[in-house]
Amino acid sequence: MPDTSYDSSGSGWTETTASAQTITDALPFGVVCFDVKEDGQVLIASANPMAKSIFDMQGSVVFPVALGAIWAESDLEKLSEAIRLSNSRQVSNTLEWVKTRDGHEHYLTSQLKPIFVDGNGHCQVLCTIEDHTAEKLAEQNIMHHAFHDALTGQPNRVLFRNKLEETVLNGQRSDEPFGCAVLVVNIDRFQQINESFGHSAGDRFLISMASTLRRCIGSSDILARLSGDEFAILVPDMVHIKSVVKICERIHEAMRQPYDLDGNEVFTSVSIGVASTMSSATHPEDLIRDADFAMHRAKIAGKARTEIYRRESHQVARSQFHLETELRRAVERQELQLFYQPIIDVRTSELRGFEALTRWNHKDHGYVSPVEFIQLAEETGIIVPLGRWAIEAACTCLKHWEMEVGHDKLVPINVNVSGVQFGRDDVAAVVAAALDKYKLPGNLLRIELTESSIMANPERISESLDKIRDLGVKVALDDFGTGYSSLNYLHQFPIDIIKIDRVFINQLERGNTQHKILDMIGRLARSLGHEIVAEGLEDPVHIDMVTEMGFAFGQGFYYSAPVSSFQASDMVRGKLPWSQPSP
Repeated sequence: MPDTSYDSSGSGWTETTASAQTITDALPFGVVCFDVKEDGQVLIASANPMAKSIFDMQGSVVFPVALGAIWAESDLEKLSEAIRLSNSRQVSNTLEWVKTRDGHEHYLTSQLKPIFVDGNGHCQVLCTIEDHTAEKLAEQNIMHHAFHDALTGQPNRVLFRNKLEETVLNGQRSDEPFGCAVLVVNIDRFQQINESFGHSAGDRFLISMASTLRRCIGSSDILARLSGDEFAILVPDMVHIKSVVKICERIHEAMRQPYDLDGNEVFTSVSIGVASTMSSATHPEDLIRDADFAMHRAKIAGKARTEIYRRESHQVARSQFHLETELRRAVERQELQLFYQPIIDVRTSELRGFEALTRWNHKDHGYVSPVEFIQLAEETGIIVPLGRWAIEAACTCLKHWEMEVGHDKLVPINVNVSGVQFGRDDVAAVVAAALDKYKLPGNLLRIELTESSIMANPERISESLDKIRDLGVKVALDDFGTGYSSLNYLHQFPIDIIKIDRVFINQLERGNTQHKILDMIGRLARSLGHEIVAEGLEDPVHIDMVTEMGFAFGQGFYYSAPVSSFQASDMVRGKLPWSQPSP
């Protein structure tokens, strides 16, 4: 190859030529010339330094030398066959091959080209060898991290799903009927470990947890970490669900042993959900979803247990999900209504107020029970916008009545507020804003809450009730008598009105236990300055009894069922549907 250089003696530019050997020796990849003998033996005719290094040739080697003499030809079978093919057919070839050296695999790429070295048609094979080991290892490392959890080293969700899909397909193609099962394992109270010992200790616990689970499953089963404190197990050859249940039992048994975290014994448990192709869908994501659903049912049922997926339970959950979506839209679009049940002076039968009750008339399903959608609203947090809407709607109604009949004829409206709303919302601020918006005095609005609401967060709710009463709004304790500590609430919390639960009223007979308890409650409430409302009045005899015990107010179907705002307006005007006592 010509090389141009400058001659400083003054003769100018000169041309020199580097030898082919010099160039070949300088190349950063291996160059080898192979000969193939008639018996198929492969000989190395020449090799540059890089090739000698790749083949681990000593400096004293004398060419030509048999390839098998330098390296066991069985280890280079793929390369040898490619050399013979290129020599016999006189065709170029590209080859990727692996050579093990010092216990490590080297990933090599070769270009093979037949060349004629004399006029007698003698053919040799010129072979270049490039080492791509570093790039291959980097690629493998990237692939490993793409499909494995960095903390535990177990397969991640992506690889688990791929294995599950492969298992399902194999099962569908097989003549022998068999199923597979997915277990979703969630650590109970894992957040407490992080909060108590720190996230580093939590990570060590997860690593140990992965080892524990691995010991509880079979060699063909696949363990993966799906997310934070959630693992999944694939049982690929399930014959009967009982075999999967045994795996779950082993896991629960193993969890009874303490974990040592920095010298601290930690006890915890797991909730396990199981779905199989015999009882669930066969799509991989559906199987994982169903196992996850079963796991959450195990959580709800008390944790530290296993739940097997059942299709009928899932159908109920799906209908609840759709109902939740529709309830959110109903609140946003103000498709709900307030109905009003009158609160009556049991001595004079005069109207003294209303309890506002939320009603939902679904466009497709018709009337939806408040028992069903109020609980759903509390579980999903929809209760907060729903509760705000109810307070706003009650104030709107009061303002409408004021404009229609004048302030003097107005009666207060009781609005039920959930304990969940008290926990998530500033109820006092919501009430204050509504009263200010409609320019209403606080004595026209009353807030009702249940005993269970108070027990959920007594300190926060007590503080909120004090602020509400500062607005002039009275507080009513609903369903009084159903809790185990009802009497404590009468002096511990800022309460103005107690509403006796209908369960007491329905069982009321002269002289019976309920009668004696209510008589005692009436005396105590009056001594503390509380108003008393008897709920669920349907029988005139019950009305007589609560009147004799000194109860001032009552509500129930004897007087009126909950009515629309238009009918309630008629009652405010004085059109009362129940009989009045004779003057």
